[in-house]
Amino acid sequence: MADNQVPGPIIQRLSRVRAIESQLVDRLEQLRTAGSIDQVAVEAFTRLSALARRHGQALEEVAGRRGAEFVGLDPTGGHRVSERVPSALLEDVVVATASAIVAYGALYASARLLYENDVCDLADAHAAEWARELTALNDSLAPAVHGEVLSGGLTCRCICPTCGIGACGCTRNSIDAIRGYWGQPGLEPAEGLELRVPPRPGSQLADAGLGRGDRIIAVDGELVHTNAEIQRALRGHPIGESMTMKVVRAGERQEIRVARVSDLPS
Repeated sequence: MADNQVPGPIIQRLSRVRAIESQLVDRLEQLRTAGSIDQVAVEAFTRLSALARRHGQALEEVAGRRGAEFVGLDPTGGHRVSERVPSALLEDVVVATASAIVAYGALYASARLLYENDVCDLADAHAAEWARELTALNDSLAPAVHGEVLSGGLTCRCICPTCGIGACGCTRNSIDAIRGYWGQPGLEPAEGLELRVPPRPGSQLADAGLGRGDRIIAVDGELVHTNAEIQRALRGHPIGESMTMKVVRAGERQEIRVARVSDLPS
């Protein structure tokens, strides 16, 4: 792949958000010109429309600099029925879940205004349940994308020492970032660093038999709980030097030896 060529999964995602934001501009314009909308709402919708247009221009500039063209997609918030990859289905489920929360919010507001307490209680309880489920759904999106990218013949391009040994820090960072978009707290530190996706094939952790759900507990006796901690521990060694790593594999604690490596091309 040429250095300037946009990977297929990236142009697909660029095309998708471009189509969705184009649809968003159309919907906002319809709302903005609705006679029943007050001036404050009109100003808000105008601002959001400008934001969506600015996003669209930025997406076009990114694609243009790389000589890429957007893929033709239906201007809808949902994927085509023919798209069966897990991340596409998950996106639609997240959209539907978020829509359910918003709809219950509107139901709550109308029931509160009209003093329908039983309906208020129902809307409140159901919206809260969906909000909790939204966190779990968002957590599953990055691992699904990870699996699809690798299954398509692409490999991780990250050059950090964590990814170098096969413990994908990119996916954990993505989970935290997506949580942040929704105003949710990041992954809680736990006993060790849980592998959210299987180690990259051919990596040291894959060769050691670790899989998704296994954990890295310590590096040279130093406990690790977060991406930053394991990066710091690995960077305490020069490239090529081996170290002792305490892991939990298939529920069993054991020690393995790994060497710090980098994927940075020579």
